[in-house]
Amino acid sequence: MNAAELEPPHVGCYRDEFGADVVIIGAGPVGLLLANLLGARGVRTRVFDQRETPLESSMAIGVTPPSLEILRPLELDAAFRDAGIPVRHAEVHEARTRLGRLDFAGIASDYPFFLSIPQARTVEILRANLAKFCSVQLSSGMEFTGLTRENDGVRVALRGTANGIGFETRCRFLVGCDGHRSLVRKAAGLTVREKTYPQRFVMADFTDHSGLGAEARLFFAPRGSVESFPLPGGWRRWIVLVEDSQMENPADYLIRRVKSLSGFDLGNEPVRFISTFGAKRMIANRYHAGRVLLGGDSAHVMSSIGGQGMNTGFADAEMLAAILPGVLRNPSAMAKRFAAYDRVRRAAYRVAADRAERGMWLGTLQGTFASWIRRHFIRGILFSRLMEHRLAPHFAMLTIPFRNLNRVPREWLAAD
Repeated sequence: MNAAELEPPHVGCYRDEFGADVVIIGAGPVGLLLANLLGARGVRTRVFDQRETPLESSMAIGVTPPSLEILRPLELDAAFRDAGIPVRHAEVHEARTRLGRLDFAGIASDYPFFLSIPQARTVEILRANLAKFCSVQLSSGMEFTGLTRENDGVRVALRGTANGIGFETRCRFLVGCDGHRSLVRKAAGLTVREKTYPQRFVMADFTDHSGLGAEARLFFAPRGSVESFPLPGGWRRWIVLVEDSQMENPADYLIRRVKSLSGFDLGNEPVRFISTFGAKRMIANRYHAGRVLLGGDSAHVMSSIGGQGMNTGFADAEMLAAILPGVLRNPSAMAKRFAAYDRVRRAAYRVAADRAERGMWLGTLQGTFASWIRRHFIRGILFSRLMEHRLAPHFAMLTIPFRNLNRVPREWLAAD
């Protein structure tokens, strides 16, 4: 990248004293979805990402029905479905005994499944779709270094990661989608409350010869747990709870635990993408400060159990894309609309994070007595006739408050 390339270009098809109406820091799934939604509304948008090449690893793999509803106006729901595997069933086992089968077929959605698609593929689809919008520009290899508030906008400072050359651009609004360590959040003076959980996990993707097809499986036992999800291309993801404080080779550990707890032998299967990770809960004390807003992991983090984190961020992006065009037309509505964003998205996060926390607690309980309690709770309550019709909508995130815009009162979105 040379010095000329760092000069602020005229974004898309417009000329203005501002480099963009909206600048987004971070080109992960949430930042890219927001850019697409703003582009569909003709909003002049610039996206800056620190990475010089797209992320190839895939932490998040689950896209829920509400997220597919968000993607539908962009005509991306079909592209996602074609690239992923619709998971319509999930079986739950305790100590090698089948407890029940979760069936998404009857849920009230046009998408009666949980879509399994690698995060890298999600990013690829969203990046490619930006080419449709002349009002959106994506710049890679640009590190956010600071911001300056101005009366009518924000001055954003960046630096080329390859050459260290500084660059500034102005925008009406700045959105931080730069992850749980968000530099935008810190520069805006926004603080967080967080809790770190003691549980540790290791996961990896193996060539799939399990015979499980497109089903997900959860295996619980007195001394651990295993989660298993299908992936496109003949792969399957396996996740195990780490029991030992001193774990040797993660791949060997995972293979041994999967065989011990589920009976499946992965010892001869090719493996890709192995990762160890922990879990924490975090929320920003506010989702906005002046003309700076947060979305996705920059605003909130929850346990990955249940696959709700990225999907909650997608709903953040949907609401931001709905309110920002109106606030651009009528800046006097900014305080009210941003307060509504904070209130709505914080309420959705709390419910999703509480569910993820309870799910992780239930699934990681260890000991013979805990296993007995869990077995009877799952079989006798969760899979009872009373709860049977509620369970699938719960895990499909259809019962999250304000799960997408059609659940948000119109008066909270429109500019006055």
